[in-house]
Amino acid sequence: MKKLLLVTVVFVSSLFAGGDRFHDFARVTYSEPIYEYIYEQEPQRECSEVQKRVRTHNHSSYNNDSLGIDTLVGVAAGAVLGSQVGKGNGRVAAQIVGGLLGGKVAHEIRGNYNEPSGSRYRYVTRTECYNTYKNVQKKVLTGYKNYFIYKGKKHYKVTHKPVKRVRITHSINF
Repeated sequence: MKKLLLVTVVFVSSLFAGGDRFHDFARVTYSEPIYEYIYEQEPQRECSEVQKRVRTHNHSSYNNDSLGIDTLVGVAAGAVLGSQVGKGNGRVAAQIVGGLLGGKVAHEIRGNYNEPSGSRYRYVTRTECYNTYKNVQKKVLTGYKNYFIYKGKKHYKVTHKPVKRVRITHSINF
């Protein structure tokens, strides 16, 4: 009789003392790892052989920026043609513009035709490298499903590592 009274007092006092929760434990039968697949960009260095045209600096050839007889003939021819255009002060301006244009045309013609083809450039093979990114799939362990049986039903709880037992919290609602 004293035991029954003591159990009743403890039970009633736990109800009034916020004892509407209690804990139990269940043994884990097996744990299963949980994996996720993530994609990351992994840098890769790629190199290839490229042919480039480069200017050669051959000092034995004459300097193309110098004034030659052909440039002076072009200036004179341009001035003569310019004098045929306009009247008065316009004729003087036309002679000046014609002379400048004639000299420019003669200089450009000399630059294009006096040198042998390919003498100013050569081709060089170079290795060029650049970074690219490749999507890589990785399998990452994110946790464990810990399976257990409680009151005849199969349950699981997800944790960061496998465990041997799981804490179960019960609450009593009135």
